[in-house]
Amino acid sequence: MAIPEGLRVSLNAIRETSIQDNTLYARYVPEILPDTDIGTFSASIVADQTVANEFMSRLIKRIVYTQVLTKTFRNKLKILEGERIPLGYAGQEIYINPAKGRRFNVDDFAGLLARYESDIKVQYPSVNTDIQYPVTISRDKLRNAFVSWSTLDDFVSGITNSLYNGAYIDDYRFSKNLVGNAYRTNSIQMETVSAVSSEATGKALVKALRKAYLSFQEPTSENNAWAKVGGYGNAVVTWSNPEDIILLVRNDVLAEVDVDVLADAFNISKTDFLGRVIGIDNFDKYDENGNKTFDGSAIICGIFDTSWFRIKEQDFQMDEFFNANNRCWNVYLNVVKMYNYSCFANGKLFVTSLPTVAPSTIEFITPTTSATVVAGSTLELPVITDPFQANATITYTSGTEAKATVAAKTGNNKIAVVTGVEAGTSVITATCGNVTDTITVTVTAAPETQVSESRSKK
Repeated sequence: MAIPEGLRVSLNAIRETSIQDNTLYARYVPEILPDTDIGTFSASIVADQTVANEFMSRLIKRIVYTQVLTKTFRNKLKILEGERIPLGYAGQEIYINPAKGRRFNVDDFAGLLARYESDIKVQYPSVNTDIQYPVTISRDKLRNAFVSWSTLDDFVSGITNSLYNGAYIDDYRFSKNLVGNAYRTNSIQMETVSAVSSEATGKALVKALRKAYLSFQEPTSENNAWAKVGGYGNAVVTWSNPEDIILLVRNDVLAEVDVDVLADAFNISKTDFLGRVIGIDNFDKYDENGNKTFDGSAIICGIFDTSWFRIKEQDFQMDEFFNANNRCWNVYLNVVKMYNYSCFANGKLFVTSLPTVAPSTIEFITPTTSATVVAGSTLELPVITDPFQANATITYTSGTEAKATVAAKTGNNKIAVVTGVEAGTSVITATCGNVTDTITVTVTAAPETQVSESRSKK
């Protein structure tokens, strides 16, 4: 069998590099012609350990890498990856809110020297994945690979698949996990819809997606999660260009929804639309042993600005060495990456149910451990949870209801509304899941009551 042309070019490229570096490989291994016998090519490699080491080193770094795109799993979410981060373990994402306008005043001379501070927001994504993919190649396996050109080609493909498939499949899995993580931590905007099981529910989903697609293009704070996760200061105002909006949909849902109808809803051609919709098998999360650790079946799909995904690579490098004790080469593919999502960018999930996130702590936000309210009046006592976006139901109780009653504020259960009943004290307790906090509320008599009591004593 003649040598495959791609393999011949790659092997000769190794020899050319050796000539440039003035190493032993080029001195002992001849140039490969279309009719070169594999035995002639491999004789020096098999006979000399130094030449074999150089061959393996250059094979891994040159030939294997060039075959990655044609021999390995193709991660469809790779398009969402940003530029590399060469140094450091923490990045910095800065967003500056649009400046607020002010009415022109011809007499406002003081305004010339005033300071107009920019509303700057910062979040710090970090490198959070450092994985090594190892493979061992024995000297016997290398010798056996030189039986024929096709066997050598299969040998190279085997190394390629072993090194890269695990890494690329994990890359796909980790990228999907960003969506599941945002859902389970309640760190993204969400809308509940019915499961897609009929034409009617499919049309309802398409209508909701159309509304979100149009809303994304408007300057608003409703489509990002900055305020939802407790970001400081003013809400973040963002918008998306139409060409930057993508749709991640479960494959079973995509099979039920007419793609032509979906493309029409986005007001773009089917061809262009298919470049922006990515089918996903599921949004579940699995551990390294394949055990499901999170059920993402409540997530039907998500619409995102591509900048929501903060995926960056820091290191994607192979290393190898010959272990004389075991007469084998150990080859390592090292992958160091950042998998984060942006709280500034637009992103919204369509789900059949909202997650329940319980806090690790809950605390009344007051300068002191006590508060005062007048009998007959109300007092609002806000609480803060960690994490801020915890949404488990918070209940409030009063230790002495004869003195004060309490209830959650309508529409916002992170605010306790205390009503004074009569003079005295009561301990107000906020409970969420397994965590609690208390505050002592002192109720003072109403002014009219105080006057009446004073007169009666006289």
